[in-house]
Amino acid sequence: MKWTFVIQQKLKVASLLAGVMLMVVLFNLIERKNIAEMNRSVTSIYNDRLVPATGIFYLTDNLYSKRFLLEKFLSSGSQDIKALRLSLAVHDQNIKLLINQFEKTYMVDKELTFLNEFKQKVTSYTRIEEQILLLAENHSKREALALYDTQGKSSLISTVQKLSELTKIQTTVGGELLNNTKRILATSDLLSHLQMALAIGIGLVIVSLITASKAVTHTEKNFHLN
Repeated sequence: MKWTFVIQQKLKVASLLAGVMLMVVLFNLIERKNIAEMNRSVTSIYNDRLVPATGIFYLTDNLYSKRFLLEKFLSSGSQDIKALRLSLAVHDQNIKLLINQFEKTYMVDKELTFLNEFKQKVTSYTRIEEQILLLAENHSKREALALYDTQGKSSLISTVQKLSELTKIQTTVGGELLNNTKRILATSDLLSHLQMALAIGIGLVIVSLITASKAVTHTEKNFHLN
């Protein structure tokens, strides 16, 4: 009778220990998954949100620099159209490089839509700008200035506004990634507390089983002595 009970108690203890081991392994796997996901979120916040946000700033800067150069040329007596073209070409190349860098980042569908619309705006403004330059080359600065005032300026402003809208989307998506990171941290914290609670609970059960086993053994010894 005693040995049967002791064996049963040992089997219960062994089962509980096995349960603890499985629990630890399971929680460890979940924790690794959470860490990997959190790492992706944090990396994405930097690479796909903060870096492009800097790119948007430089895109805006290049667009306004083109505006300044063109307005300065049209409002002055300068006829050095070649120098102006070279300066504008530098900014055009910078804009192209920045857009290429932006396209390499991860973007949600809405961001892709706005980026494509921005590229179309840039292309449209570049065409108007070329028409203005051709008029200026033909010594028609008055007509070039008129075209800039009626179409060029509004086209450029519309292009910059598209960048502003893209920035708002970047901020929204970045906030969603941050909230996702917070959820992962909360889940990890909950799992940690749950693991501790289960470990304490199972530990108490094991202690009670061992105590019960010793009590039965002691009773059996007293019975044989009597």
